[in-house]
Amino acid sequence: MKPPFLATLAVASLATMSLTCAGTANAISPTATTVAVAAPNAAAESADISQLRQEFNDYIAGLDLDADTRAAAEEAGSSDDALVAAAAKSLTQVKAALTDAGVDNEWTSGAINPDDYKCSTTDFREWARGQIAQIDPASWDWYQNGFLGLSPDLLIQYWTLMKTPTNPQNTALGPNGANTDELARTFTNLQRFWDVDTSNVGLVSLDAKVLGPDASADRQYVYDGLSKISPLGALFLQLGVEGGLSSGKLNGFPGGVENPMFSLNAFAIDPAHAGDSQATLETLGITRRVAMGQGILQMWNELGLGRVGGRAVMAHEFGHQVQYSDNLFETSITDEAEATRRTELMADALGTYFTVHKRGESLNKAYTLQDLQTFYNVGDCSFSNPGHHGTPNQRYRSSAWAVDLVKSAGDQGHILPSLTVANSFEKVLPEIVAPDAR
Repeated sequence: MKPPFLATLAVASLATMSLTCAGTANAISPTATTVAVAAPNAAAESADISQLRQEFNDYIAGLDLDADTRAAAEEAGSSDDALVAAAAKSLTQVKAALTDAGVDNEWTSGAINPDDYKCSTTDFREWARGQIAQIDPASWDWYQNGFLGLSPDLLIQYWTLMKTPTNPQNTALGPNGANTDELARTFTNLQRFWDVDTSNVGLVSLDAKVLGPDASADRQYVYDGLSKISPLGALFLQLGVEGGLSSGKLNGFPGGVENPMFSLNAFAIDPAHAGDSQATLETLGITRRVAMGQGILQMWNELGLGRVGGRAVMAHEFGHQVQYSDNLFETSITDEAEATRRTELMADALGTYFTVHKRGESLNKAYTLQDLQTFYNVGDCSFSNPGHHGTPNQRYRSSAWAVDLVKSAGDQGHILPSLTVANSFEKVLPEIVAPDAR
């Protein structure tokens, strides 16, 4: 049975779901329960829409727009309700391509009962709380909400999608490039390890340099690209981002563009599996890739898991590329949260199989424990979210299962076919996700 479309996507963010614990005791803060952008209605409730509308009308008055875009912009600025409706429609359009690519998620209901599962806080979430506490609240709100939901967060995500992958050795990763050599080697090893063709998978850095003072041309490149998806969305995004930058909102982030909260993420995409957005992504020049966030690498380094955490994340994301190649997103599970959990836990298993295997990263016992701790740390409690990745315990158990699969093999030099690993994992998945609260 073909699942709902969202359930087939590589919702490959290790970090974001671990932070989106709205409705649980693990929320980051009362006012910022998610790293994702806020919905337009939420922004509208706290903003002076009339003032925003005036700013928007003043902004478009000085732009050289084609007739259709100007007509749409003037219609949007004709009333407060029209502006909010146009922003909501634009946000839906620009986020749709991200969702189809596997970068973003929408909140929906699900059937997983949180009372059945142990789901405590982790070092990762505590670290993130500490980072957010240092950010000026107005700056954090600007980053999440921008102009009625069209936010700098979206700009960074699209910039990451629109970058051209380079030689992995030339992709600076980690603080001051500290993780570049190791992750470049891991990436190349991953391409050799699995029995599927991933030669067209590139590697890019997810960072916030596009918000820097010398990156106006890069920002314009993204705005121009987004205008092919939603001309109004591109205008809203540009107004919000540039207005915030000119008013000093970036100064509210310790370290400016280097602040890890801008890039506390990692994801994998394949436009060929992006459904309705495939043609759009390909028109924008977006190619198959793994994106590694500078923030998540900094976080692992500061938590003492730097030698393993980055490699584990990369192996997980590459596991999604294996899933793309093997069509492993197909499932009979109809609940989106459970379907995504299956996909993500399988990627944990695929990633750990590689990192522990003698012909993969060949982690020793101590580093294997760090691998297990890595996946435990990024477990989340967003049980009903379609991007639910699994609880800390479930992610730990998925990785531990892969360790046992490697260690129990008679021939330690033999690499099992990817489908064999995946099918074996499917058989134990019910045990891995079984309720553990009692």
